[in-house]
Amino acid sequence: MIYCFPGKKKSSLIKHAGIRPVVKLSSSLLLGVLQLLVSCNNNGNTQTAGTKKVEIRKENGQYRLYKNGTPFLIKGAVGHTHISELSSSGANTLLVWDTAILEKTLSEAQQHNISVIVGLDVPTGDLTSFYSDQKQVEQLFNAYRSVVKRYQHHPALLAWALGNELVMPLSSGASDFYKAYNRFVKMIHTEDNDHPVTTTIINYQKQSLWNIKWKIQGLDFISINTYNRLKDIREQLGKLSWLWDGPFIVSEWSPMGGWEAETTVWQAPIENTSTKKAEQYTEFYKKYMPLDNNRFLGSLVFFWGSRQEYTHTWYSVFLEDGSSTEIREALKDCWTGDSTPHQAVKIKYMLIDSMGARDNILLSPGSKHMANLLLEDGQLQDSSLRYSWEIVKEDWQHWGTTWYYFKRPMAERNLLQDSTLQNAAFVCPTRQGPYRIFINVYNNKGFCGTANTPFYVVDNEF
Repeated sequence: MIYCFPGKKKSSLIKHAGIRPVVKLSSSLLLGVLQLLVSCNNNGNTQTAGTKKVEIRKENGQYRLYKNGTPFLIKGAVGHTHISELSSSGANTLLVWDTAILEKTLSEAQQHNISVIVGLDVPTGDLTSFYSDQKQVEQLFNAYRSVVKRYQHHPALLAWALGNELVMPLSSGASDFYKAYNRFVKMIHTEDNDHPVTTTIINYQKQSLWNIKWKIQGLDFISINTYNRLKDIREQLGKLSWLWDGPFIVSEWSPMGGWEAETTVWQAPIENTSTKKAEQYTEFYKKYMPLDNNRFLGSLVFFWGSRQEYTHTWYSVFLEDGSSTEIREALKDCWTGDSTPHQAVKIKYMLIDSMGARDNILLSPGSKHMANLLLEDGQLQDSSLRYSWEIVKEDWQHWGTTWYYFKRPMAERNLLQDSTLQNAAFVCPTRQGPYRIFINVYNNKGFCGTANTPFYVVDNEF
């Protein structure tokens, strides 16, 4: 059958279908009517399995996504670049939130046999000033209707994601939001009955699931953004099955969000090396991803590309110059089910004067120090290795706010004696505050390794 959410109770379905209890029906006719009712979507349309380009079916207690009649397990990432590499890594799906580049993204995705979930970003539910302004709502509605009508027949299109991590208020004053949101969902289904609609929520928020169930009509599946709490997903899905027992995807995942990381005493998050991250990605996918769950439709890793968030390497599978980290190789193994020898540079750790990030490194302005990079055994025999060091000042007072701008800070100048060696001598900045020293190690195979260590410059006269 085609899954429809949120479903109406049988009594209301019978009532709205115009069936009176006193009418006697033959068993065969009654069976036909009931089959028609359970395949009825929230917009009142009837569907038959196999009539849509993309659909969700429930078969023998298991939900499956079908594209063009073929079972389709989502394996992919969030982003819009390196699409050919995504395909060659064994993935099949990309989630993109930028409609300004949608034409280019869909075309490139089609060339590489990648399907696309198109994200349509809408203001969060507690932004009452937006939803009370009918003119603004109407402008956004018309803009997204234009997008849906333009791209609904594109062969690469897989689904629509309406809103990312929206706040879904319980207050009675949120009626404008739910009215507008339901109108958006209905518009998408009306204009494009061939592709399902979802929305993303953070972790396993009961409030969001509750409001989706009782206040929103027409969503076909739920998308869950989760990071370190992916470890709890099986348990949480079981506990919340009374509230949500329909299909889902993991729409953003990585081993650890910046807000979940261990920190220094000045609250700078401590980042793992690219080698350690690759190990964690493998562990998270193979050990914690609910691949055996009957409602699981697939997952999307965050982030396929290069992105400044906490640091420019925290989530990035690639560097800005296009070099791949070992994370890409780990994900390829996960998506293809293989276990291949990795070609990326493997890093143990980086130290400053024999101290690591957890030692809360405090340095004096203008003092001299040595940063040492320790590579995994066997790496030093690779004469092709190239090193690139830089020091960046961090805006530590605004963690959780300025990272929303995704703007990489400029590197400090004239501090490193030679930034091309495996170990780097440097002079400490003269301005007090938090800093971070980065190292990128490249080989001739197109791969790189990354590491960084935070430190704090303390003015003794302060």
